[in-house]
Amino acid sequence: MLNILVVIGTRPEAIKLSPIVLELQKHSDKIYVEICITAQHRSLLDDVLINFNITSDYDLDLMSDNQTLEEISSKSLTGISSILKQRSFDWILVQGDTSTALSASLSGFYNRVKVGHIEAGLRTYNKWEPYPEEINRQLISKIADLHFAPTLNAKNNLSLEGVEEETIIVTGNTVVDSLAIASDSQPSKHIQNILDTNHPNKKIIAITAHRRENFGKPLTMICEAIKKLANKYHNECHFIYPVHPNPNVQGTAYNLLNNISNISLIEPLDYFDFIHLLKQSFLIITDSGGIQEEAPSLQIPVFILRNNTERTEGIQNKVGLILGTDKENIITEVSKVIDSESEYHQYIQASNPYGDGQASTRIVNKLLSYPYSEFVES
Repeated sequence: MLNILVVIGTRPEAIKLSPIVLELQKHSDKIYVEICITAQHRSLLDDVLINFNITSDYDLDLMSDNQTLEEISSKSLTGISSILKQRSFDWILVQGDTSTALSASLSGFYNRVKVGHIEAGLRTYNKWEPYPEEINRQLISKIADLHFAPTLNAKNNLSLEGVEEETIIVTGNTVVDSLAIASDSQPSKHIQNILDTNHPNKKIIAITAHRRENFGKPLTMICEAIKKLANKYHNECHFIYPVHPNPNVQGTAYNLLNNISNISLIEPLDYFDFIHLLKQSFLIITDSGGIQEEAPSLQIPVFILRNNTERTEGIQNKVGLILGTDKENIITEVSKVIDSESEYHQYIQASNPYGDGQASTRIVNKLLSYPYSEFVES
């Protein structure tokens, strides 16, 4: 019997780890799995677990207002280590590049528990973008015993850093697995009401912007660009922005975008509702990593509010475009796809370079030493 602890801190981690938890639970005769949540994002995290019908075994409940990275990391490290000292685990599974993931990896290392890193090998090689995620994931790669790389590019990054080839498995990204589950769900009355009442016969443009490196002037420029686009395309487009609860995001978004008739500033949606919003969208404008990976499966262009991206496959396959945070560039590039059907359709591809919906199966098969075939981008 394999004893596995899955550690989840944020909404994106929950989205990407939930299909793995569900797959692990299918093998209850061979795997005993427990879930630890740090609740780095409390309400946003809980909604995802409810969507996937997953219950935590340990809740560190670390959420507090305006806590620093040091506070998140130290409390996570202490809390997870106490769990590993209470009972014996063979593996601890972590996702991505959050402070929770790094703390969990360190806890595993300190307690001699093997670490499996989901979504390993993403890199920008700029330690400030994304911050602090770039350094977090590089450090996790030094600790992990198995590296579940989502793409061949990610595997190559790890190989160039000296990671042993036999410890790297190309799986595809588990967010594509999650997307398939969410897409099969029925839209709630809440999201149906948002979609039905706010924008009859208009193109929906979905927006998310919440990354730490965009706080301050970059987010101000983003919101000013959205405001100008909303005025320019008042009759053609409706902009829907689920605003992250972080005060750094809330203040800027509501100061600049409130009370504009074709902009809806709404509370964050649960994951399934958010996917239904994306499915009905004409265009997605985001600084999120996961949404860059989801959009190709939905065949919707995704424009990226960052100066670079570790998810280069989407750019290479022309399913996405890096906008940065310059106001005029955002306005120019978004206007192109609204004004030109041919410009718009060049971003729609038939396949997703990030996954095929089988990543969770590959990961669990590897942990069980079952045969598996690696993900190959089409």
